[in-house]
Amino acid sequence: MIRTRRDYEHVLQALGICVSCRIPALIWGDPGQGKTAVVESAREQGWHVETLIISHYEPSDLAGLPVLVNGTVELAPPGWAVRLCEHRGPAIAFFDEFSTASPALQAAALRPLTHYQVGALQLPETVSFLAAANPADVAAAGWELAAPTASRFVHLDWELPLEVYAEGMATGQWPPLPVYALPPDYPDHLARQRVLVSGFLRARSGQLTSIPKTAVDRGKAFPTPRTWDYAGRLLALAAAVAAPDAVGRLLVTGCVGEAAAHEFLAWAAAMDLPDTDAILADPTAGWFTEQRPDRVYVTLQGVVAAASSRRDPATWTAAVRACCAAASEAGVDPAVPAVRALIRTRPADADLPAEITVFGPVLALAGLIGPPTPGGAAEPPTDGRARR
Repeated sequence: MIRTRRDYEHVLQALGICVSCRIPALIWGDPGQGKTAVVESAREQGWHVETLIISHYEPSDLAGLPVLVNGTVELAPPGWAVRLCEHRGPAIAFFDEFSTASPALQAAALRPLTHYQVGALQLPETVSFLAAANPADVAAAGWELAAPTASRFVHLDWELPLEVYAEGMATGQWPPLPVYALPPDYPDHLARQRVLVSGFLRARSGQLTSIPKTAVDRGKAFPTPRTWDYAGRLLALAAAVAAPDAVGRLLVTGCVGEAAAHEFLAWAAAMDLPDTDAILADPTAGWFTEQRPDRVYVTLQGVVAAASSRRDPATWTAAVRACCAAASEAGVDPAVPAVRALIRTRPADADLPAEITVFGPVLALAGLIGPPTPGGAAEPPTDGRARR
């Protein structure tokens, strides 16, 4: 429920983060709440906005119009997609009144929303998709969203509070849609959030996919591998721009639903993970002693991410030693996924530490290492499967 100006600004920032990450978002609200106006206000910031009242279109207007070219049928893009492609600069394809989209229209929208492809035309990376909808019970000839369509959106509830409306009416100034360029440290934030999502799903595997039983609930946010990926990407940008925690909660809830979002955010807040660089600097400093398995798993996934991004032999060897220390201090099981990933991505000339024998049976069974050498350390098989 949006009650205050601050609540409204949080939703507005969440919407801007979706646009900036190029992740489709759907804003739900009653008629006359300013949904269309806030999206089209992006024009004042130099964005090109193509607004489509979705019920006015046919499936071919989204999937492409079949035409005969040199004896073969191709899907020609409609004018709105051509204009988006030709615009040099950021742009938004805005599907208004989306709850009036028939099942055939919803199906036609699936590929544009996730692959940015309209007919034979590939939209550029400067294009973002947004949509607005009224709840089906108040929409003009409304339809519930099918689950495949709903899972392609981040769902945000929208309402115009009296405080914002009264001030805007008096001043003529309305809060703009905030948009962001991806900052240089975005990849670091993304790696951290993906580690958290991966660790949570490792501990709560039932939350990877949970499709609601009722048609109404299937038309909103629910957990799937796609929506968890959305959540990680959006949380990364929210952290990079120092968005309030309330914005992050809106984004995760809009991706995977309220129940899964609450469980994930509570779990992530309790992690309190050690610094990855400190672990790599001294892998045997007792980082994993008496730690829960899920915390060990997440910590090591951060170590794997750091080793994968740096791709130098010394960091890789330190990461493997951290896995070995975790196996000795907290048990082998939570460390196995990390060491498997490291062995598969071993850089050329990286040393395999002797401690790797703690994983000997597991890695040998997977064909990732051979028998121990006379010096005590196991080596990868001679066919090179452990190297890329």
